Amino acid sequence: MPAAAQTLSADDAARLATDHPEAVQLLEAPIERAQGNLQTARMLPNPVASFEREGAEGFGGDGSETILTVEQTLDFSGRRSFNRRGAEADIKAARFKALTEAATLGVEARRRYFDLVAAREELAVAKRYGEEVNELLAQTTRREQGGDAARYDVERVRQEALAASIALTEAETNVYSAERSLAALIGTDPLSENVVLTDDLLPADLPPASTTRLPAISTLEAQVEGARWRRQSASKYMPDLTIGAGVRQTEGLSESTGLLFSLSVPLPLFDRNQGEYRARSADVNEAEARLRLTEMRLTSEIASLRHRLETLMAAAERYEAGALSSATELRQIALASFNGGEIAVFEVIDALQSTREADLRTITLKHNARKAALALAELLPETDQ
Repeated sequence: MPAAAQTLSADDAARLATDHPEAVQLLEAPIERAQGNLQTARMLPNPVASFEREGAEGFGGDGSETILTVEQTLDFSGRRSFNRRGAEADIKAARFKALTEAATLGVEARRRYFDLVAAREELAVAKRYGEEVNELLAQTTRREQGGDAARYDVERVRQEALAASIALTEAETNVYSAERSLAALIGTDPLSENVVLTDDLLPADLPPASTTRLPAISTLEAQVEGARWRRQSASKYMPDLTIGAGVRQTEGLSESTGLLFSLSVPLPLFDRNQGEYRARSADVNEAEARLRLTEMRLTSEIASLRHRLETLMAAAERYEAGALSSATELRQIALASFNGGEIAVFEVIDALQSTREADLRTITLKHNARKAALALAELLPETDQ
């Protein structure tokens, strides 16, 4: 992220994570590997050149022969074509898998982003609570000095102030860890506390139902396609033919030159590729079963996550509108009543704690809703996150 930037959105974090050079290299390497395998599958075997020279009385004697031949192995069964199509399916699978992994990486960046949002909001609550308790301690101390409060009241508030200080330290540590966790993923220097995170913790809307094919399913479908092409290749047990042509030259009294032609083929008497076909059939069965199981699992998980997200969003909004506003009003009443000498300091502490707990509960509900949205987005990369 540029040093001058002072704001960061969740989309920015996801983009920085997926655009990081190491991440790009990691995502593109499997595609490059699959393309290399396709290039290999398209190539004919290299021809084999051989040179022979023999003589009855040494290489310079009468009757010496020189033989030069070139042999080429050819596939007449169609296996090379099937293997090439299998390699093409592997490229499709690699590309869909890269899309899935890029989406997962982007979701992880967003997850760390909103972890930091939640940590900063919890830190703000801890700071406010610490300031309120410290002010209450100062007021109680002044009252004790004026004879209007007992020493026990002062010490009770002091204990709460110490607890608030520890809670503040823990919240600061959480923010520190969250900032560095996010910075490590998006490839920036440690984030400054002055960088404004622009996205709200609670998702704005429930994402619409997806109508597109999931990249994870498309990946498995391409793997099934590749396995089927390789099984079909293994079903062809006709062996490759090796054709050779060359020249034979005889030296000496009866010097002559002639052409050579050879044809060789393994006889499929024992091994007719039964084992290879059986293994490739097992690959097909495995790939098809994995596809069906994944489709069922994702259908169930997506429905469950949508229900969880909807429930948590409604709960967070309802709690914020009800309990949080009530706790805030209770805090204001308690502080006003304490200043008027109408209630004891313990009741004020109870009201302040209730407000803090309501704030933290609201943050937790929002954060849980966001986690559900991110989990759904990991399965449905095109949804809002």
